[in-house]
Amino acid sequence: MVWRCVGFQSGYFSYQRFKPEISSDINSRPSWLRARLESMLLPDILVDAVDRLSPDFLRDQGIKALMLDLDDTLVASKARDLSPSYLSWLNSLKAEAMPLIILSNGSPKRVNYWSEALGLPAYALSGKPFLGFRRALKHLGTEASQTAMIGDQLFTDVLGAKLIGIKSILVKPLSPGLMPHTRCLRYVENYLLKGGGHGRSFYR
Repeated sequence: MVWRCVGFQSGYFSYQRFKPEISSDINSRPSWLRARLESMLLPDILVDAVDRLSPDFLRDQGIKALMLDLDDTLVASKARDLSPSYLSWLNSLKAEAMPLIILSNGSPKRVNYWSEALGLPAYALSGKPFLGFRRALKHLGTEASQTAMIGDQLFTDVLGAKLIGIKSILVKPLSPGLMPHTRCLRYVENYLLKGGGHGRSFYR
């Protein structure tokens, strides 16, 4: 199921099930804080899992290339196996000749393992949200307006995408995260995303 952001009200991001005709405008004049949150942390699209993003859907959004987070986006933290449905999804994108690159803050050893396993270029220890995006965009060879970042965190994947001007797609994380700071950020993200147009917390 795919969700699109429609605003930020009463302390929460608001989402509606994606339909092409839905407008992202909201009626009330945004406060300074709300405007800042919308501009820096509001993902363009919410989706339960990457395999819900069909090549046709991405094409309809004008997306011609993807940056992919690794841990808890494509695979759970520390996992060594990829879901068959995720592999099928990646193969469908490759069949469309869509440029793909892994952009991860993970260790070189882990990122290189998955880079070779999936046959995708990758940057490890990328320094998201402030570093790595421009280098990845140059590698993809597409315009920012034609590129999207898919990840599971607001404060690395979405924020970094916003800073460089590419589209941001937020997925439900595959695990709660292993590091204490990741778990703390999950709590903040859950607060920002709960409620909204679908009436439930995006994260469980």
